[in-house]
Amino acid sequence: MLQKALGCLFVFGIAPVGIGGLWTKGMWQKREKILNLYLAGFLSELAVFQLIAVPVMVKEVYGMNLLVYLTTAVFAVLAAAGFIWTFLRERDLRKQTGRNEDVNQQQAGQAQACSLRKSTIPGAGNGARNRIRRAAVQNPERLLFWLLFLASVGYQMYMAFAYASFDGDDAYYVVQSVLADQTGVLNRIRPYTGLSTDLDIRHALATLPLWIAYVARMTGIHATIVAHTLLPLIFIPLTYYVFVQIGRKLFSDGSVKLPIFLTLVSIMQIWGNISIYTNETFFLTRTWQGKSVLANLILLVELWLMLELCAREKNRERQEETGSQLPYWLLLAVNHIAAAMMTSMGAFLTAMLFGITALVAVVRYRSWSILWKTALCCIPNVVYLMLLLVL
Repeated sequence: MLQKALGCLFVFGIAPVGIGGLWTKGMWQKREKILNLYLAGFLSELAVFQLIAVPVMVKEVYGMNLLVYLTTAVFAVLAAAGFIWTFLRERDLRKQTGRNEDVNQQQAGQAQACSLRKSTIPGAGNGARNRIRRAAVQNPERLLFWLLFLASVGYQMYMAFAYASFDGDDAYYVVQSVLADQTGVLNRIRPYTGLSTDLDIRHALATLPLWIAYVARMTGIHATIVAHTLLPLIFIPLTYYVFVQIGRKLFSDGSVKLPIFLTLVSIMQIWGNISIYTNETFFLTRTWQGKSVLANLILLVELWLMLELCAREKNRERQEETGSQLPYWLLLAVNHIAAAMMTSMGAFLTAMLFGITALVAVVRYRSWSILWKTALCCIPNVVYLMLLLVL
């Protein structure tokens, strides 16, 4: 039980949050939210695993133990560096804030704002509870839709946890995870028969089953349970958080449109099982498969980052302060590596989507620098596709 708790804490808590701390400078201008750090850190964790797993898998037949040791060591080093970097940056921000703030004006402004709030809403003050109370009084419709959205997400997570579904592809992908965990062999046993075979590059370079085996080895939980029960509790809320980020770019006025948009998205996900091939079916009944993660998380992150970059290009065109774009471009490259981890088509699809969008952005914003930045971001895609041809 202790191993399960500590393993889950490291893989899904300490590692992504710590690695996300390396992204703090520049990606979000103010003090970062923990979910922003988690999203960037989780994608980085997947990308780092892909970079480690592919050479280990190609060189070592019985390479599971080596893969676990290397991955854990790299995650620990990156997480420690992220926590140290975040601590140093927070200390510098506090010093800078202490030097620059005008105490008298701030106190006067706070007193005036506090007086106004207290006169409007009895008992109001600082804190999350009072912010919710003010929101309920000022815009009850917005609060209602937020509650509906959160309730629907909670319902989907409960159903995914309590009523785990079965899919025919589990006979291949989940069994690959079980074999890697229990035998230590990396993709050289045929899941359907249990006989030895050569390395199937088309499937093997998509290392998500090996990552599931890594999680199973770290937590002591059976790989099948990790895939069917544990991963939906991570991927479902993370996907909806990306929807929140996209909604904030589309509806930036702070109105009721954002929670309505999110509520409609969640309802469509629940009632979208009109075929075994729909995106919604993959999202809720095949959450642990690479095809599902690519369609529902990786491509959504791609869309969000493209919206962020287009918005910053628009602000640059207006000669407004935009901040550094470099972290967003780097996270796009990381997202492309994670896409290659999900399925053999991931690298091609993300490169095609981003390339077409970049061409439109070049024409729209008249910025030729977008082309070479796009080319650099797609280097992981090109390398991955070359590996498919060479190996």
